[in-house]
Amino acid sequence: MNKRPSTPPRIPKITAKKLLSAIIIVLIIAYQWYAESTSITDTGATPQPSVFSTTTSQTPDNTTATLEGRYLRDGRGENLLSPAGLVYTSGRSGHRSKHVMRHASDEPDRPGPHGVFDAQGDDVFRLIDEAYELIQSGSNRVKTIPEGNGKTEYIIHMNRRIGYLGGETGARKNHPSLDRLNLVLGENRVITAYPY
Repeated sequence: MNKRPSTPPRIPKITAKKLLSAIIIVLIIAYQWYAESTSITDTGATPQPSVFSTTTSQTPDNTTATLEGRYLRDGRGENLLSPAGLVYTSGRSGHRSKHVMRHASDEPDRPGPHGVFDAQGDDVFRLIDEAYELIQSGSNRVKTIPEGNGKTEYIIHMNRRIGYLGGETGARKNHPSLDRLNLVLGENRVITAYPY
């Protein structure tokens, strides 16, 4: 019997285009995994809250204000970005997002007034974004006060209770309700925000 030599199994040809596409897909998946498992910053600075992290801020009256970190997203370096386009950066007294969250709880021993949000966590930042959108739309509920040095103060009537007056002044006045938001910006950078 004559045997025919067996032919090797046929291996499909991989074109350069297919190989390049596969490599790109693998790199994208690897980058997404890396980005989710670490906090990426531009300069190696201390990582800031990522989309899925929780940060707490100790207030002077030893209560804790919580920054949920799911509403704000990481920006460049230590910046946090809101969906409406506001930027929270580090300032002289710490990170602006933590400064804002100090207004999520009362400071009863603080001399003078202290605006306190009814909202907690991410809802504070949603409220600030809502006010910023009123500014952007040119609403007549917004009073604009230029402060100089590139800063502008906005007093926004929210047409509902958003907090109460705290601090020593608030305690003397039985913590009246507040329906305005005081927002100080340097362009789109948040300097401070609190019920007013």
